[in-house]
Amino acid sequence: MKTDVAPELRLGYARTLVSLQLYPDAIRQLVVLNTKHPEFAEGWLIHGLVLQENNQLPEAEKRLEQYVRVVAQSKTPEHQAGLAEALLSLAQIAQKSGQLERAKQWLAQMPAGADPIKLASRQADLLAQQGRMDEARDVLAQVKPANAEQAQRKILAQSYWLREHREAQAAYTLVKAAMERHADNNELLSELALICEKLKRFDEMELLLRQLMAKAPQEAHAFNALGYSLADRNIRLNEARQLIEKAVQLSPQDAYIQDSLAWVIFRQGQHQEALRILQTAYKSKPDAEIAAHLGEVLWTIGQTRDAGTIWREGLLLKADNETLIETLKRFNFKP
Repeated sequence: MKTDVAPELRLGYARTLVSLQLYPDAIRQLVVLNTKHPEFAEGWLIHGLVLQENNQLPEAEKRLEQYVRVVAQSKTPEHQAGLAEALLSLAQIAQKSGQLERAKQWLAQMPAGADPIKLASRQADLLAQQGRMDEARDVLAQVKPANAEQAQRKILAQSYWLREHREAQAAYTLVKAAMERHADNNELLSELALICEKLKRFDEMELLLRQLMAKAPQEAHAFNALGYSLADRNIRLNEARQLIEKAVQLSPQDAYIQDSLAWVIFRQGQHQEALRILQTAYKSKPDAEIAAHLGEVLWTIGQTRDAGTIWREGLLLKADNETLIETLKRFNFKP
């Protein structure tokens, strides 16, 4: 007699598919899991988070709200941690759709043991969207880390916030000081490289990324970051392609690395191949930056109407994406 797969086993399989970035297959497994085992809380949480990762926000919201309902009376540490994760994601979804009061309500329900760095980061983001920039900075600065690991994550969270809100010089000062105490920390090294790119300190960025490649040769994003930077500046394209192809070998399903590969191929004049790769990447990972590149390729080959459609979609995904904004300006495109 055929028996159903245990929910833990199906969830484990779905997680494996997610780790391989096979999101449609993972979502199919999670649909079956929710249908056959609606009492299995973690299935709702993971389903919601995967849908959110793929910008299917209304559906993600439904699954995450169901998780909150299922664990409402539970005080187990596992469910309390999951509840915090679900509430942070629900607040982010509400914020993205402009429902700022609803986002605040979700954050107000956070359990006492919630991760203080994640909570402060979400609160800072919400305050920034309201134009309350000084308060946003203070929320992150006032976090009291409980240990060395949290202290490092606080620095990274502050730097990310500063970098995203066009305060890259302040982020540089913060991370540079931290690296004087933790020179061998790969996360700080990677963050400083990203900041240097924002500041157009390209020689320093390259030095940092090459250090990271030497220390962590399996770190795909170090190879990708340098390759993309060279391609974006339209220099050393053969070298850029080699770096990005190395990143593809290390992480073949990563949509952002596929975006970089398409971008260097486009720079080398192979427009149709770049288009094919970008369309696949955008389908698997709808993202404003990928939309910027896909739209530019479409525009270049004369498909201006399709380009406009993609760029408008990109603005809906992230209206303040710098790459997308710069692209629209270059083409004098009015959405």
